[in-house]
Amino acid sequence: MDTPDLDRLTILERAQLLHDATLRRHGEMLDQHADSLARHETAMAELRGIQERQERLMETLTTIATQHEERMAELHQLLQAIKDMLERGNGH
Repeated sequence: MDTPDLDRLTILERAQLLHDATLRRHGEMLDQHADSLARHETAMAELRGIQERQERLMETLTTIATQHEERMAELHQLLQAIKDMLERGNGH
């Protein structure tokens, strides 16, 4: 080859430096990915907690709505009974 050994060694050194820099960058990227994954897992755990609370709230609201309907039906019956009594008069 026409390239002297010194130039060749410089090319090898440059290649090694580039390789080392690439490995460092790859390591940094893996660390960033691991951090992102940890944040994602934390966020997902928080979302699961929110979902569980939401499900409990929906159960509570459904119970309240049912009780409200029952109370309204009872009040309707009571109102009808009062109207019936007023229509009949009090017997005097």
